[in-house]
Amino acid sequence: MQTKTYFASSVPAALEVARKELGEDALLVNSKPAPPAARGFGRLEVTFAWEPPPAAPARQPASELDEIRQQISALRMQVARPAIHTADDDNFLTRRLTDGGLNEDTAREISMSAARRSGDRQNALTQELTARIPSAPFSEMKAGESRTLAFIGPPGRGKTTTLVKIAIRFGLAPRVPVKIYTAGSHGVCGEEQMARFAVILGVPFLACESLDSLSLALNGDSWKGLALIDTPGISPGETAEIAQFGRFFARRPEIEKHLVLRADARSADMFHAITRFSPMGVSRLLFTGVDEAVSPGAMAETLVRSQIPATFVGTGRQVPEDLETMNVPGVVRAVCGENALAAVAA
Repeated sequence: MQTKTYFASSVPAALEVARKELGEDALLVNSKPAPPAARGFGRLEVTFAWEPPPAAPARQPASELDEIRQQISALRMQVARPAIHTADDDNFLTRRLTDGGLNEDTAREISMSAARRSGDRQNALTQELTARIPSAPFSEMKAGESRTLAFIGPPGRGKTTTLVKIAIRFGLAPRVPVKIYTAGSHGVCGEEQMARFAVILGVPFLACESLDSLSLALNGDSWKGLALIDTPGISPGETAEIAQFGRFFARRPEIEKHLVLRADARSADMFHAITRFSPMGVSRLLFTGVDEAVSPGAMAETLVRSQIPATFVGTGRQVPEDLETMNVPGVVRAVCGENALAAVAA
């Protein structure tokens, strides 16, 4: 068994090249962020294992006719190799996914596609699920670049704590300027809490009671760096307030809207929130409470069905340690039968 490493922007992209170069039986071994010196080639370092074909035995001299026959036989084997799978294969793979927390319909659809892949069943299942889970890793900010993130969702999901973690991990730690806004009516305690966080972090803070004042502040600010917007906890039933924020975000397409969900919720609850908050133009999902979830199955189900990528996951209460970027291979390993919930975070 030999290994080969690729640098790529995503695991599916590396997988496609590996299949072409190493063969359909290439096995995904590891995926991790590329070291800084190699990020010009791709943000991920993806390693595959493969078994090189045995060396061809020395051939005895053959006639020209024998040589042609051998070439034709080889071509037939390559072109006319049917993909064979059985109902037992489908059932086995479906059970793997439902045991991992996926909905039965989703599990059956993925398992049927996986069973048509060549090679080991577990590896085929891993490849198929990996290709279906979207993610949007946070790219390193450059000097003079501006980026604005807003955190939306129901109350009690950890929006404020997550914002502080991101401010430290992806702003202050790499020496990127950070500014924090609150938007809408948070109540006195909410604004005071964020103001205290801003003082502790030593970053500018502005509380905007109305979305008009927030828009004015964003329009008139030539400041460069990472801007983080904390929105009030909005119940999915507060359609008027959701619509108001939706109109604001429609005028600000540059803002990334991260819908904050609990990883230990049911997938039905997650989809209910996604549907209700869709007028806000949700562009990212952010899962908190990963450490309290029995399995990442509901999270994987939500990502597969919504096709809204995830960037961050919250893995605990510690600030800023318990925040990581989404690790799709880790989620896939846990769902497909490995007891590796900790691997959800990169």
